[in-house]
Amino acid sequence: MTHIIWALVLNVCFADGQCFKQTIQWFENEPECLEFKAIHESIPQDGNWKSVKYTCGIVGAIGT
Repeated sequence: MTHIIWALVLNVCFADGQCFKQTIQWFENEPECLEFKAIHESIPQDGNWKSVKYTCGIVGAIGT
C-alpha cells in the first residue's frame, strides 16, 4: 500500500508579482492538514503582502 503524505504550503506574493512558497508542515491525512490550514489562516498577516494563501496538497503530486 502506498503511503500518502499531505503538506500544508504557504504561498505569498508582493504587489509586483514576485511570489514565494514554503512548506509549513507534513500530515498523515487530509483532514488534519485542513484543520491546521484553518488555524494558520486565522493568524493575522505580517508583512506587506498582496496575497497570502495556504493550501493542502499531496507531497509529490503535480497540480493544475
